Amino acid sequence: MYIFTFSLLFFSAFSDIFLKKGKYYILLFIAILCWFIFHDGFRWGIATDWNPYYNFFTNCLTIENTGMEPGYVFLNKLIRSFTENYSVFLVFHSIIVYSLISKSVIKYSISPLFSFFLFYCLMLSYLGMNRQYLAFAICIYSYKFIFERKFLAFLLCVVLAFLFHKSAIMFFLAYFLNRELSTKFILGILFFVVLISLLGIINKIPVSFLYLFDESVGDKMTFYVNSDDSNNIYFSILSLLKRSFWLIIAIAYKKGIKNKDEFFNFFFNSYFLGAIIYILLNNTVFQVIISRGLLYYNIAEIFLIPYLLTVFKEGISKLIIFFLIIIYGYLLIDKGFSYYKESLGVDIFRPYNSVFMNNTYDALEKK
Repeated sequence: MYIFTFSLLFFSAFSDIFLKKGKYYILLFIAILCWFIFHDGFRWGIATDWNPYYNFFTNCLTIENTGMEPGYVFLNKLIRSFTENYSVFLVFHSIIVYSLISKSVIKYSISPLFSFFLFYCLMLSYLGMNRQYLAFAICIYSYKFIFERKFLAFLLCVVLAFLFHKSAIMFFLAYFLNRELSTKFILGILFFVVLISLLGIINKIPVSFLYLFDESVGDKMTFYVNSDDSNNIYFSILSLLKRSFWLIIAIAYKKGIKNKDEFFNFFFNSYFLGAIIYILLNNTVFQVIISRGLLYYNIAEIFLIPYLLTVFKEGISKLIIFFLIIIYGYLLIDKGFSYYKESLGVDIFRPYNSVFMNNTYDALEKK
C-alpha cells in the first residue's frame, strides 16, 4: 500500500513539474484525494494511537470523563449513535480531513500534485492522531481567511480546531505572517533566537512550574522533555539542517523564484516561524510544542518547496534536484516509521493492514 501510494504520487508529481497540465489534471487530483480517503479510512489495527481511539469510539456513549476535547467527543458520539462500525467513523474522518486540506492545496500551491506528494511524505507518520489531524485540517482550510484578511472567520476556525485538539492555539500567530520580511530582520531574529538557545535560558524554567497551569500539561511536558528523541543530538542536528536548507535557498535565491505569487511570503514566514520556534524550544521543557505544535507551521514546506524548485533551470539540473526531493520524501517516511518502531519495540505501520484484509489485526500484538 505504501509503496503503491508513494509511486502513484511520485508519477503525479513528476507530471505536475515536467509535463503540461492537461484536461485530466483535475480528475487525477480527485482520484488521489479519493485514494487518500481509502488509504486512511479503511486501515485497521495500524498507525499511532489505534487502541485508545478505537476503544473510545466503541464505548463513547457510556463514557463521561473522556479526557478528550469536546469536538472530538461530539463527532464520535454522533457517528456512534448510528453505527458501531469504526471504519465508518474513519472514512468520515478522512473525508473531512482531506476535503478541507485539498481546498487549500489546489488553490494555493503552484504545483498541487507535487504538494500532495510532499504532504504524504511529511504526514504519513502522523496517521492515527485523529484529533490533531482534524484540528490541523481546519487550520489549513483557514488559509483563505488569512489571505482575505477576515480575522473573525479565521479566529472561528482556530476556536473550532481547538475543540478537537488544544495544540491548534499555536496556529493563531499565522494570521500575522502574510507580509514580506526583510533579509536583515530575518537574520537578526535568527541571531537573537540562536543566542537564547545557546545560553539555555528556556531550560532554567523548572518543570514543576508548568503544573501551575494544568496537571495534564505538566505531565505531557515532563514526558516529552524526558523522551529519548527530545535529547537525541543527532536527530536535532538533522532536523535543524533540514529546516536551514530550505530557508537558505529561499533567502539566497528569492529573486530567482519563478511563479512567485502573493502567497509566497506567508508560506516562507510560516516555515521560518516553525524553524525559530524549533531552535528556541528544542531540548527544553517545552519539547511538546516541538512534537505537536510545530506541525501547523512545518506543513508550509509542502507549499514552499514547489516555489524553490523553480529556481533551477529546466533540464538535467532541475531533474536531479527533483529526484533528490523524492529521496528526501522517502527518508521522511522511513524516519517517521523507524521512530515508532524504536520507541514501542514494534512496527505499528508496517505491514499496512486494511479492514478488508484482517478486521482483527492489531499491530501492537506483534510485540
